[in-house]
Amino acid sequence: MEDDDDLMSLDFTVPGAFNAPAEEPAAPEVPTTEPPPSVALPPALEEAATMYAAGQDLDAMRRLEAAIKNGEDLGDSAVRAWGCLFELLQVLGRRPAFDALALTFARRFEKSPPAWSAVTEGPHTVGESDGGRAHVSLSGALNAGIGEVLKQTMKLAANSAVIRMDVAKLVEADNNGATLLMRAMAALKRAKKEIVFGSPEQLAQILADKLVMGERSNEAMWLLLLELYQQAYKQEAFEEAAVNYAVTFEVSPPSWEALSPRPSSAQDASTPAPKADVFALRGQMLGATDAEFAPLETAAGKTDEADIDAHYLVRIDAGSAAQLLEVLTRLHAAGKKLRIVGLSTLVAAYLETLGFKEVAELRARAI
Repeated sequence: MEDDDDLMSLDFTVPGAFNAPAEEPAAPEVPTTEPPPSVALPPALEEAATMYAAGQDLDAMRRLEAAIKNGEDLGDSAVRAWGCLFELLQVLGRRPAFDALALTFARRFEKSPPAWSAVTEGPHTVGESDGGRAHVSLSGALNAGIGEVLKQTMKLAANSAVIRMDVAKLVEADNNGATLLMRAMAALKRAKKEIVFGSPEQLAQILADKLVMGERSNEAMWLLLLELYQQAYKQEAFEEAAVNYAVTFEVSPPSWEALSPRPSSAQDASTPAPKADVFALRGQMLGATDAEFAPLETAAGKTDEADIDAHYLVRIDAGSAAQLLEVLTRLHAAGKKLRIVGLSTLVAAYLETLGFKEVAELRARAI
């Protein structure tokens, strides 16, 4: 399959491949982890951070890649934007593009680039995210080997109302894998569990490239493709594929079922537990409620200053962020000094777009 990552087609070793716009000073810019409070985030960074929070990893990567490639004015947030792009490439498992970008970053900013972390590498994984949701991350090939992770998913689903399946890291698929996944989805739906796909467009494209109207085979792949189009809210593509499926298998075409918009997230990271005496945000904050943040409000109410550890926070969705902001706003109004420390560059940028800096100090990890 042809790689859809534009970064992979660029020669990052060519001097000037990412030169700053002509109007910028020739001197190297001084890297900073965050801009002055009075400076708004550039559109590319704000949009990418919001896309990431919504689980649109590929779109976020492409937005930042285009901004850097086209020389958009990133102002004092240039290093942050590059840092966010590094994080997205890591999340998506795109090591060659990451390494190529690192070389150009070192030349342009005259500082060491981030190092690739093995924490997001590996085969399919399944775990439970904050908010009581089962989280499945699929990578490599969707084939018969998915059976074991689906068994684990079914076990977690007993205590989870929502099952999140991230498929952005899949690069191949066959009918065996699609069959197993469709069977698992059917069982989950019978149990009245909600299934949410993260970045469904990636897998949909893989399947669409393999299917040919009139070739009566790979039916599970056809059905999975239709499910993915629904998840991606692509009704026109769904209708076309439904007709092609009906013609191929001589059946009535499936009907479009509108899904209500929902927040989402990406992969869970395997991380050590934070210190017990520090309130921590960790893993996937998906649909978190007041209950998740009640301990923070209780603890911070007993002191003038409070740190919130976000070193192990992978991502926070819009609903969870809104709940957290409400808590922090109340604490700030009560005169508490609050700090969220150890944020990833992407998450820090997202919280900044929501106005968190008005009620708490945001400290991102160094790039």
